[in-house]
Amino acid sequence: MAEAPGCYTDADSFEPRDAVKGDVARMILYMAIRYEGGDGWPDLEPNDSVSNGSTPRLGRLSKLLAWNDQDPPDTFEKRRNQRIYERWQGNRNPFVDHPEWARSIWG
Repeated sequence: MAEAPGCYTDADSFEPRDAVKGDVARMILYMAIRYEGGDGWPDLEPNDSVSNGSTPRLGRLSKLLAWNDQDPPDTFEKRRNQRIYERWQGNRNPFVDHPEWARSIWG
């Protein structure tokens, strides 16, 4: 895939390059706990289907958990999390600070 070297696609899915799989998983898992519906935003919940129609489901949960385990947060990701906290959002992605929480919630 020329636009994203090292990434993979097929008829119904996208897979990031190995070096960032955990980063992507933690971003999606954060969105799942941040966007719970009921406040005007959709409930973004991961599951193991890629055929969710118009339901706002994200990714294959089993893959996201595996990527989180296989690619732990590195210095770059931890620094990005800190910068986002300090400069823009005032909150952190808890899965960067505590990747083990993903398995506690969904495992």
